[in-house]
Amino acid sequence: MWYYILNMPDFTHFIEKYGYIGMLIWFLTFDQITPIPEEISLLLIGYFCANHIFNLFLAGATCLVGFVAVDTLYFHLSKKGSAFLKKKSKNSGSTFIKNWREKLKEHMPRTLVILCFIPRMRMWGPILAGSMRSPFRKFLLYDSIGLCLFTIVYLSLGFVFHASLSTIMAKMKGWQHVIFIVAIIVIAVIIMIFIRKRFRQKNETA
Repeated sequence: MWYYILNMPDFTHFIEKYGYIGMLIWFLTFDQITPIPEEISLLLIGYFCANHIFNLFLAGATCLVGFVAVDTLYFHLSKKGSAFLKKKSKNSGSTFIKNWREKLKEHMPRTLVILCFIPRMRMWGPILAGSMRSPFRKFLLYDSIGLCLFTIVYLSLGFVFHASLSTIMAKMKGWQHVIFIVAIIVIAVIIMIFIRKRFRQKNETA
C-alpha cells in the first residue's frame, strides 16, 4: 500500500506525459484501483498548475469530468444491482450502510457533499443513491455540486501551497519540490490513518 504513496514520481510522470488526457485516464481507471487518495492527486495537480505545467481551470474541469463519469457509472451499476457492489456493501457492515442510507433519504444534497470530503467515502454516495433508485437527475445535480467544491478546494490548496512555499523558499531553490513531496507524504499518511481508524470503528459497530 505504502509503495504507491512513496512512488508518487510515477504519478507525476504519468500526468506530465499525457497531460489533460492523462488526468482523465487517471481518475477513470488507476484512481479506482490504487490506494492513493484523490485528495493527494488533486493537491499534486494544483501544484503542477502553480508551476505553469497546466491551466488551473482546464485541469479542474478535466478532473471534474472524470469524477462525474465515475460516479455516474457507480450509480447505474448499483441501480442495476451489480453483484460486485452488493458484495462491497455487504463487507462494509450493515450499520454503516444503514446510517448513510438514512442520511441520504433525509437530506441528499448535504449528505453527498459531506461524503465528497471524507477520504475514501465519496464512492458511497453514488452506490447508495443508485441502490435506493434515487432520481438520476437529482443525484447528478447534487453530486456534481459536491464534486465541484471538492475539486476547487484541493486544487486551490495545492496551488496556494506552491505560492506560499515559493515565498518562503526564495533563497533555497531546489528544495521547494522536495519539501512539497514530503508534505504530500505526510498528508497521505494522515489520511490513511484516518481511513484505517474509520474502518476499525465501523467493524466494531457492525
